[in-house]
Amino acid sequence: MMSFSAVLEDEPEDDDLFETEFRQYKRTYYMTKMGVEVVSDDFLADQAECYVQAIQWILHYYYHGVQSWSWYYPYHYAPYLSDIRNISELKIKFELGKPFMPFEQLLAVLPAASKDLLPKCYQHLMISQDSPIIEYYPLDFKTDLNGKQQEWEAVVLIPFIDEKRLLQAMESCNKCLKEEEKRRNTHSACLMYWYDKDAEFQYLSPWPEKFPAVERCHTRYKTIPLDAWLVEITHNKITKINKSALYFCGFPTLKHIKHKFYLRKSGVQVFQQSSHGENMMLEITADENSKEQMVENVASLVLGKRVFVNWPHLEEARVVAVSDGETKLYLEEPHGTQKLYMGNAVPPTKVAYIGDKEQSIWIKEVQGISEQYQRRKGIIIHETSIVVYAQLLTVMDSFDLMLFDCLSEEAVYRSRQDDESQSISVPTAAKLLIDYEV
Repeated sequence: MMSFSAVLEDEPEDDDLFETEFRQYKRTYYMTKMGVEVVSDDFLADQAECYVQAIQWILHYYYHGVQSWSWYYPYHYAPYLSDIRNISELKIKFELGKPFMPFEQLLAVLPAASKDLLPKCYQHLMISQDSPIIEYYPLDFKTDLNGKQQEWEAVVLIPFIDEKRLLQAMESCNKCLKEEEKRRNTHSACLMYWYDKDAEFQYLSPWPEKFPAVERCHTRYKTIPLDAWLVEITHNKITKINKSALYFCGFPTLKHIKHKFYLRKSGVQVFQQSSHGENMMLEITADENSKEQMVENVASLVLGKRVFVNWPHLEEARVVAVSDGETKLYLEEPHGTQKLYMGNAVPPTKVAYIGDKEQSIWIKEVQGISEQYQRRKGIIIHETSIVVYAQLLTVMDSFDLMLFDCLSEEAVYRSRQDDESQSISVPTAAKLLIDYEV
């Protein structure tokens, strides 16, 4: 019999073996994917710097506008996260440069098969063997699925275009542009359009042979200058707020519901195949301070209200029914009603007692939900004792919240779960199923 101490002594050896195999796996990745012969410290440092620079460019883009028009990520593949290290002293700087003109942009991104989208004076640059940039438009090129299944998801292994060479090759062709093409090949201000119910006029078609005039146009617009998107970068610290109180629809967050996480081989399905390795699992944990909740109490809290469902991705929904498998409370409304009951408004509620057949369906439904969450999402929700039925909400052009047409009620979240004879009360679950005024 192997002693417990012997098992403990073996664990460091297993860890060392894993680290050795992982380093070799990464080395093979860099050599085969990026074509390097030696995975040196300098190579990994360059990978880390380029990746951090890419993240910084993206963050600047969304918060401060474009910081560099010419910068691009110079690799087809990303480094391993474990190799993004020693980055605290990096000095990330960008040169603003200037954006491509429209035809320059097209020539930089289009394949040779799309040459007719460009003026004729540029087309030979994409197809002629005498073109100084012909290597950027190969007819045959390699692709790498890189773990994907569809061809359109593959990495296209063509060389990154050199901006200076591109502009130099186009320079001699620019004089051949027609006047109309020169007018098209310019930068101009942005136009912002909006609906105005008080505006009504006839808008004549610029191409009446193909498109009729708009007889009753309710649209207005204004011009936005090109520099409107540049936001000054300041180094002031952002005011801290209580992020736990925020809910961003569709944005994944692990806040709001108590859980624990761990690695385990659970065969979670990714791209229609069960994974063979370990999966990162999320396990919903019970609230030790919770108290037993009746289905009536749950219904009074959420029925007819706006809630967030499908954690951790957070989608808005209106609760239309609540059931514990024996009793079902649902909204008694005229057909087609799409109403949210805000504040102290009491929704019209009807109580139904479920028969044996419906109870059997409810049990199968709960089992299906639990299996779906664990098999497809890697989320363990344990035993469910109350099911909340809801309709997803969507935002229409008028910015009013409207409801999707639902052929049937969909169970989108379980409001109470039992774990080792404990239960999670609705106040805890309400951190996800929370209603608020618009």
